[in-house]
Amino acid sequence: MMKRTVLFLLAPFLLTSGAVLAQDGNNPVNYSNLALQFSEQSFNGDAGTGLFPSVASAHGYGSFVDNPATVGLIEKNYFSFSLANNRYEFENSYLGNTLSSEDNSTSLGNIGFVYKLPTKQGSFVIGGGYNSTSNQKGLAHLSARNNESTITDQFKDPASDYYDIAFNAYAIDWGDVDSTYLESIFRIGLPNFPGITQEADISYKINMGEYSAFFGTEFQENLFLGISAGLTTGNYTYRRDFLEVDDQNDYNYNFIPSDTPGDSTDIDNILTHDEIDADIFGFTVRTGLLYKVSQNFNVGLSYQIPSTLVVREGYYSSIKTELDDGSTPFESDFASEVDYEYRINKPGQLNVGIALIDIGGFDLSVSGEFINYSNLSLDLIKGNDLNFNDEVEIRDQEEELDSFMKENYNSVVNYKAGLGYQITGLIKLKAGYAFFEGKSEVYEADRNVFSGGLTANITKNIVLDLTGQYSFWDDRSVAYSYYDFDTGQNRAETISHDITNTRILAGVRFLF
Repeated sequence: MMKRTVLFLLAPFLLTSGAVLAQDGNNPVNYSNLALQFSEQSFNGDAGTGLFPSVASAHGYGSFVDNPATVGLIEKNYFSFSLANNRYEFENSYLGNTLSSEDNSTSLGNIGFVYKLPTKQGSFVIGGGYNSTSNQKGLAHLSARNNESTITDQFKDPASDYYDIAFNAYAIDWGDVDSTYLESIFRIGLPNFPGITQEADISYKINMGEYSAFFGTEFQENLFLGISAGLTTGNYTYRRDFLEVDDQNDYNYNFIPSDTPGDSTDIDNILTHDEIDADIFGFTVRTGLLYKVSQNFNVGLSYQIPSTLVVREGYYSSIKTELDDGSTPFESDFASEVDYEYRINKPGQLNVGIALIDIGGFDLSVSGEFINYSNLSLDLIKGNDLNFNDEVEIRDQEEELDSFMKENYNSVVNYKAGLGYQITGLIKLKAGYAFFEGKSEVYEADRNVFSGGLTANITKNIVLDLTGQYSFWDDRSVAYSYYDFDTGQNRAETISHDITNTRILAGVRFLF
């Protein structure tokens, strides 16, 4: 169990040892970064709602995510169903070489219902179902000549969990005749590192959603109250294949015994493979108020209560070293014996918004979301069967991670604006913009999202919702990090990402 913990817990501190490295990118698998990603809710799978602000007005089933009180404004009963298509395009730059990659997938956006109960006055609307709340992907293809470092530099650190399997796989070996220290196989006996060709595929995927029940009611004239409660579920996958190839035959020393008796050979390539798979569970509660100031003007306020996500993960890593003459490769690996559990304590979220309703056929809604990500914290002990020494070690690392997040993660205000126009009695056009402020001082850039869509009555009892979203941002991530024993510094090889995301949401509402 300790391998994954030790391997990645210390990664964020490789980026804080000096000003040069402080802004150098995120490690996609360290726990502080995952806490930030799992806590983000920047997607609403309901095609009618999307990212159109619903703190002071209702756009569809998914409006409860912004403010459950807006559900009380819904006048008709319906069953809602949506699909979401996501297309990501990446331009990844590594060591001066840029490669493009893309990913296209379709998934369930939402499925649920809302029902207005009969009342003598006011309203009481209930609902429930599933709604997608996060869809994040990263994909990087790398190909470059590295004349400064090799991934095997990471393995020679005794604190690295690759240490044992790298030795078994001949990725590192004794650096001197007295066997006093281990060294990268690509540096032994050489006055200068000649370089190595690196090829890699690195990817991650996060999908999260919420099974919810909610209600909104006008409990006093023009004053609405709403509450929602939901079970958050999701999964995370990470894959890294990192290949280093001696394609220029720089390491032609014939120092490894061959399969042929009496012969010897050397390294042709080393492949490092990593897998992480995690399941995510949590519970989310929201409450909100909405006040109809007039027939055409609403104000809304909602709060998502701080909550805890429970993450259970398994992991696997291997190293395979192939030889020049085709002799039997050296291989070694490690894997989690049982799933490791950790917990993420999420901050609360405060939403405020206003809405203008039916002003010459136009609707306008604006909202702001306040979230203090510096309040994120981790519990890496609860839920695991640890011995005393492991618990002491992990508690120290947990405190360092919490301190890192408190110092480097931001309080943010996200803004959303939406404009709708009823062009006929059957068709309404919508346009929107959302701004998501950068959450981290280390790597995260601001994000802009532009939206457009329509709502159309296909028949008396069927409503079609279509929404398109386009967003773009820059990012940086760590391909691998290592400790430079010669200079006494922590270093990292990083990737620059230019990312665009095009998302199409298509849904239908069946009125009943």
